[in-house]
Amino acid sequence: MKISAKGQYAVRLMVDIAKSQELISINNIAKNQDISPKYLEQIVSKLVKANLLEGIRGSLGGYKLTKLAKDISIKDILETTGDTSSLAPCLLGDCTRKNKCKAKTVWTTLGELIDNYLASISLQDLIDNKI
Repeated sequence: MKISAKGQYAVRLMVDIAKSQELISINNIAKNQDISPKYLEQIVSKLVKANLLEGIRGSLGGYKLTKLAKDISIKDILETTGDTSSLAPCLLGDCTRKNKCKAKTVWTTLGELIDNYLASISLQDLIDNKI
């Protein structure tokens, strides 16, 4: 599994938002995380569509979590950016050898372990340094 830049940035910006006691703007996140505001807008849009973030418009607007940080897993975030635990291309599509492949079980089981691990880590765990 390789986590994309979007996936990494999504986790970073979600931690930034979770740590904030007030609404936080894309420009502030961009400054804090040293990421382009335009690139962040793309990621934030996905997180809003996934109902992990809520945007408030206006001069005092910004973004906030839609749930408590303890209720948002790293897996939830990574799924919004298209990062999956499928380790082999054959698990993503139709493979002509799927009924004969002895290695498929290894890739499937490893993917499940990764999914379970990422699902077990919340934003709050990252904030509290529990990892």
